[in-house]
Amino acid sequence: MSRFAIAALVMTLALSAAAAPPHVQNGDTPRDGTQTVTLQQLWQRGQEDDDLIFGAVNAVLAGPDGNTWVMDQQLSQVFVFDADGQLLRTVSREGEGPGETRRPESMVFFPDGSLGLAQYLNGRIVRIAPDGTPMATIIPPGSLGEGNALANIRRVRCRGGNLVINGVLNTPQDDGGMLRTQYLLRADADGHPLNDYVRRSTSTNLARDGWIEKNNYFPSHELWDIDADGNVIAATERNACLITVYAPDGTVLRTFGRDLQGARRSEERKQEIRDSVTVIADGQRIRVDVTVEDNDPVVVELHAVPGGETWVLTSRGRQERDGGAMATWDVYDREGVYVRRAAVVCPGDPMQDKLYFLDGGRAALVRGAVQARRNTFGGRQGDVVPPEAVHDLIMYRF
Repeated sequence: MSRFAIAALVMTLALSAAAAPPHVQNGDTPRDGTQTVTLQQLWQRGQEDDDLIFGAVNAVLAGPDGNTWVMDQQLSQVFVFDADGQLLRTVSREGEGPGETRRPESMVFFPDGSLGLAQYLNGRIVRIAPDGTPMATIIPPGSLGEGNALANIRRVRCRGGNLVINGVLNTPQDDGGMLRTQYLLRADADGHPLNDYVRRSTSTNLARDGWIEKNNYFPSHELWDIDADGNVIAATERNACLITVYAPDGTVLRTFGRDLQGARRSEERKQEIRDSVTVIADGQRIRVDVTVEDNDPVVVELHAVPGGETWVLTSRGRQERDGGAMATWDVYDREGVYVRRAAVVCPGDPMQDKLYFLDGGRAALVRGAVQARRNTFGGRQGDVVPPEAVHDLIMYRF
């Protein structure tokens, strides 16, 4: 190799190294040890002696008005509660008309204070004023102008001036299968895409190959969030504790994490996952073969909280419930340093209930959230729901 070629190679390697984003590799022990966070109850709604009955709560937000907004997927409406848990009003309802949705999947507040209700099937974002007055509907990427592709929306967030949409495009293929393109992207106020953060396409044929878990991982639902600066934080790998931080324009700012494997699954747990995979065609449930992994994903949730911290719930942390903890979270600072473990103490089962982190130092526990969602979509194979099943909401202060 000539001196010129060697010099060019060295320069290329140097440029590649310079272009690589910084990575913070943490050890197993957090810098500041373990902190016990005992939640203090503020109010509760939907309990047995309450006159309010929830169908399937699947989103809770602190509104810009200081109220708590609770979206019910089964009832296709939003409950608005004041600081004491008193019901002020409900907005939206089930239907196809202005301001109406069917099985809304996600909820988001826009900078002007309006509310967006993201519908999973026939994906769209129904926008309404705080009093429920209908506004213009936002059509997300893929709903129009993509041939015969069907768009689904999983989650929408808006923070730091950044509107991010997480969804799926399902495009029929000639072999009877489907090309599933999962995306996490930045959009403008009208839902038009500006840039991708993550995009993955997978060809699937459920009738021929069944549903294969490892081929379907994507940082969707609660596996991503937006921090106060508008940066997107996502758990980009299934089998690694690797968190990627993107600037609003999609540039990777840094990555961080630690060496960790997902929790080992029991045979009972694997069968539970097989039973939970529901495929509906022409209104009928179709049984398909389901291939599941021996381990849970390493990261199962993450949240960007005020002050720049990222709270990461791992599948192992979900099992660590000593001292009355519902689960134990890994907490990383703004630079990605593993600073502490937070054992969050409140009644609840992380496999059945859902804890929502809200702005303003509050958290909402939705008990029975997992089963209520299954019921909305027809339940699991062989599900028998006990009549005394609990589905209520408890508001806490950190």
